[in-house]
Amino acid sequence: MGYHQMFLRLLAVTVVACLAQVGWTAERNIVVFITDDESPTLGCYGDPVAVTPAVDALAADGMVFENAFATTASCSASRSVVLSGLHNHANGQYGHQHDFHKFASWYDVVSLSLPRALARAGYRTARIGKYHVAPEEVYHFETVLKGNARNAVQMAESCRGLIEAESDQPFFLYFATSDPHRGGGIDKTSPLDLKPDLFGNKPNCGSHQGVKEVFFDPADVPVPAFLPDTPRPAVNWLSTTSRAPGSIRAWPGWLRSSRRQASMTKP
Repeated sequence: MGYHQMFLRLLAVTVVACLAQVGWTAERNIVVFITDDESPTLGCYGDPVAVTPAVDALAADGMVFENAFATTASCSASRSVVLSGLHNHANGQYGHQHDFHKFASWYDVVSLSLPRALARAGYRTARIGKYHVAPEEVYHFETVLKGNARNAVQMAESCRGLIEAESDQPFFLYFATSDPHRGGGIDKTSPLDLKPDLFGNKPNCGSHQGVKEVFFDPADVPVPAFLPDTPRPAVNWLSTTSRAPGSIRAWPGWLRSSRRQASMTKP
């Protein structure tokens, strides 16, 4: 993950904690919404092109961190810091978890990991989407929900049961998209000799099911310094930065529902 992605992560942590004024249980609910390689490509950070109205609305009603950075410009390593509260030299996960890399945190981090700590505090813990840390015994969630990590709307729908469940226990949900990380193959329909990466987008301006995709004119897109100034990659990347935050539109109604149920189950 990139250098500035901690912006959205810290924003998301402040977003969710508990929007309720009724229902003791719901007031303690926590959702961590974490994207992959986002950078500050959000309207609330002054991006002139990004279309992120849901996140912008949350930022206007919450707290925005303007000088926050990822501790490590690498996916697994930075996620282990978010989920343990420890720098990489203290938690043991210096690099990627997958494939031949095989990095993992030390087992004695188990008492400090966020899902373990919140479970001890009485939370129901669940995750959906990209995980990319190890070992599972350290970063253990009681429930693993299924969903296409490139379709945050589908992911949100998969979380409905957790959010609306009648329970005296609050919930902690770790909601991790694969957007806007590169991947998903190359655009074989492109007329260019060097086919651009799709960044999880569908070819020919297709849409993921249930997602209102946002498309951009290349002439209107400023190319970030860390991307090559070639005809398509920046446009594909910016489109996917708009997709993941869009799922936040679904949350307010569900959270209100969980507050109503919590107020009924409160002793």
